[in-house]
Amino acid sequence: MNIGLGQYGLFAVANATAHELTYEIPESLRPQMAAGVLCELPVQGRRAVGVFLSFCPKPEFNCRPVTALLPDCPSLKPRVLDLLQWLSHYYLAPLGRSIHLAAPGFVWNALAHAKRLKRQERVLAKQARAASVPKAQGALQAQPLKTLNAEQINVYEALRGVEPGHTALLQGVTGSGKTEVYLHLVRDALHAGGRALVLLPEIALTPQMCERFRVHFPEELAVLHSGLSNVEHEREWYRVARGEARVVLGVRSAVFAPMDELRLIVVDEEHEQSYKCDEFPCYHARDVAVKRAQLENARCVLGSATPSLESYLNSERGKYKKVLLRVKHSRQTNRVELFQYRPKIHSSGGLARGVVRSSQFSFQGHVMAPGVVELLRETQARGEQSMVILNRRGFAQFALCGDCGVALQCPHCSVSTTLHSRGSKELCHYCGFSRPILKHCPSCGSEKLVQMGLGTQNMEQEITERVPGVVVDRLDRDVLTSATRLSEIIKRFRTGETQCLVGTQMLSKGHDFPRVTLVVILNVEDGLFVPDFRASERTFQLLCQASGRTGRGELPGLIAVQSLGASHPVVSLALEGNIDRFLTDELKMRQLGWHPPVCRQVLVEMQHASEAHLMQLGSVLQRELTAAWTAQGLTPQNVRLTGPLPAVLSKLRGQYRVHLVIAAQREIHPSRLFPQELMFRKEFQHLLKVDVDPFSFL
Repeated sequence: MNIGLGQYGLFAVANATAHELTYEIPESLRPQMAAGVLCELPVQGRRAVGVFLSFCPKPEFNCRPVTALLPDCPSLKPRVLDLLQWLSHYYLAPLGRSIHLAAPGFVWNALAHAKRLKRQERVLAKQARAASVPKAQGALQAQPLKTLNAEQINVYEALRGVEPGHTALLQGVTGSGKTEVYLHLVRDALHAGGRALVLLPEIALTPQMCERFRVHFPEELAVLHSGLSNVEHEREWYRVARGEARVVLGVRSAVFAPMDELRLIVVDEEHEQSYKCDEFPCYHARDVAVKRAQLENARCVLGSATPSLESYLNSERGKYKKVLLRVKHSRQTNRVELFQYRPKIHSSGGLARGVVRSSQFSFQGHVMAPGVVELLRETQARGEQSMVILNRRGFAQFALCGDCGVALQCPHCSVSTTLHSRGSKELCHYCGFSRPILKHCPSCGSEKLVQMGLGTQNMEQEITERVPGVVVDRLDRDVLTSATRLSEIIKRFRTGETQCLVGTQMLSKGHDFPRVTLVVILNVEDGLFVPDFRASERTFQLLCQASGRTGRGELPGLIAVQSLGASHPVVSLALEGNIDRFLTDELKMRQLGWHPPVCRQVLVEMQHASEAHLMQLGSVLQRELTAAWTAQGLTPQNVRLTGPLPAVLSKLRGQYRVHLVIAAQREIHPSRLFPQELMFRKEFQHLLKVDVDPFSFL
């Protein structure tokens, strides 16, 4: 259909350059060229994979020819290509830096495709042999969906009434049965001849959700996340691309799944920060999902017990339809007990300033309050299960010299190392640096190194010692070495082989364990006393979500909250479950401080090996931005600029870091706040990272 349209074409080349590149298209390939076709291209002496965008006139320079089309590799779906074009514009990321999001890494590896074809031949041969064998009666038979209760039916009907291309916010208390509603909506999408995409915030949730979806959609389901092996990921992705799988369950990157005929997109736990990508381009999968639903003319459902302020404000302004699930499915009530407990500690000065965070203390002996331990023992004796949540992995947070007060630090980052392996190893959670813990202070030579704070390894050890006979498992990023390891931990807890599960905040995210009757939340104030306007929101969400992990079965639940200091209004509202009051109060605070979602923010980060050179470039960028805004007629009432200033983590992986923060009226598009030509300025190239709608300012 494109015969004779042109001899030259524009391509976005993954992992090569930010710019679109021009290539000559051999005559034999021109009939097959259409937007989204993947080709092998020569780039600086190597074989690269690029995406054809459009034909173009002959340029003034000589062009190298396209090497070949990728064998048996599906083109990018038209709407996915449109989505990436929008993402490139909104998140200020050139298309060449964004195109890799459209597919997993193996698609962009030109050398891997020959091996893939050989594997595929073996798989097809195996499938052909299997097809010749009669299937056992009932194998992979889909089970009928559960009957919804009266409130769920009302919610289901309300969501079915959402206009295609529009978004609804489903605010449902923990344990109210949001997943059952999702399953019915997915079934409707399939019956209408379409497909459905369900996003989850964490890999840790996929085994449980995969079980529930596979029971009802055994043949149609594909799972996409980074915990899969390369072969597994390849198999699942190609099943989706070929249309063999009509339901996709995945984490953040699955929002770009190669699907046609999308009828439904669900973003579960939409408030979770893990939907925000930290690497450039810094997209937010929830917002990308909303845009993809518009492009695909699909319904989008954002589900959460504790909606983000962004989604809450959109629902209040009528941009999203708001639907409520108010009744817990089990109808069990949870009791709350608060323990204010200060074990034997050495303070690093926090008490004198009235600030109490566990990282400021060296704990001597036991950390958990006697009353909390007694509750764990009682739960164990009754044959029930417990969860202990502490939002710090590792053994202790860091080691501090008792003489000069200097903490052991990573040599590559301006951050203290975290202690692991019962305090015998230092690990940097930012660059991965590790070493056996030093015996002497690198500053003064003293041997008085005091371990400050605590982590999940401490808790695992203490529970084992203080609760006789209990079998404890730990779930945090340090133990999640593979999807298999994750499934093993979840399976042991679900079957009762493990009685107590200790972990970080990932334990609070959507897990359904009916035999859990006790949830312990340690040092709840840790997340409140940080210099971040979202600190209250994150702490509130953590407490509400953690509280929802108990009382989900036939037995009532108990939430034990241990604190180092006095109660806080955010903690009180969370434990009361007063979500609406928190959201309205927090939105008022954001309006007073002119923080998102009331305004728009853009974080500009610059990195360089020379701190002095970096500050100089930051000042140049400041002047260029101010001049660009003046030329557009923007005033200080429309847009404000802070910086350049050293980042909170002023050095990371050996590079110094400087931040500039732009705050502007919500209606101003990011492209006006940071003109793209600045991205390509020679002095700024390779130094800039622009984060639109940032979630972290570290």
